[in-house]
Amino acid sequence: MQWISCHEGRLLTRADAQSSPAGRERAFRTGLDGLDALAPGGALARGAVHELLSAPSHGKPLFVAMLLARAAISTSLEGSRTEERDVVREATSGALIWSDPYHELYPPALAAHEVPLERLYLLRADPSDQVWAVAECLRCKGVGAVVAAMPRLTRVEARRLQLAAEAGGGVGIFLRPATMGNRGNGDVYAAATRWLVRPAPGERTTQRWDLRLLHGHGGRIGHAVTLEYCRENHLVRALPPLADRPSRPAQPATGVA
Repeated sequence: MQWISCHEGRLLTRADAQSSPAGRERAFRTGLDGLDALAPGGALARGAVHELLSAPSHGKPLFVAMLLARAAISTSLEGSRTEERDVVREATSGALIWSDPYHELYPPALAAHEVPLERLYLLRADPSDQVWAVAECLRCKGVGAVVAAMPRLTRVEARRLQLAAEAGGGVGIFLRPATMGNRGNGDVYAAATRWLVRPAPGERTTQRWDLRLLHGHGGRIGHAVTLEYCRENHLVRALPPLADRPSRPAQPATGVA
């Protein structure tokens, strides 16, 4: 005998009832073990906002935002690993809304990283309407993730976006500048997790970023992980932070006079 109920016109099993109102699991994993291990409970919450902070001189962490958004709208088969490049998507969880008011996003680049373009919607609202438009997208139960650059937020706006994400059950991924002002305006608690993203030394075919968890109740706050992306085989790995190797002192010249 199976337990069945009805919610908003949908028949739900017991497993469905234990997930979010939209039928999604309450959390998702990126498939990068080193990154997931830092998050509260080893996963990132749905129905919540997650912030990626970066210095203006370092640009926006679009690649990291893409990784989180792809994981938020996808369900991977048990045992598959992003590092092994054999992740199989057996189901998708809602649409991906990407705020692109200045026409900066290149969708084919997302498709190259297995983001389903049939589920991608570009939001090009006037900057003055950005917060309202993003909140409306988050409130929609058919949206799995919303990516948006949010340079400045008041405490009221941050709270409004948090409540919208809770109502819709999706994930808000906000790109914000890493300045001391962000820590003083009170909106840090409106985000479930907050990460500092900085570029790390790489190689000709390898890009690296350091991610440090700044906020997340139950997470490994203060700990960091290095994300590595290889352009040749498109592998993405999460590694322990790379230690700074001290420069080798110059050797005195030797010779025979």
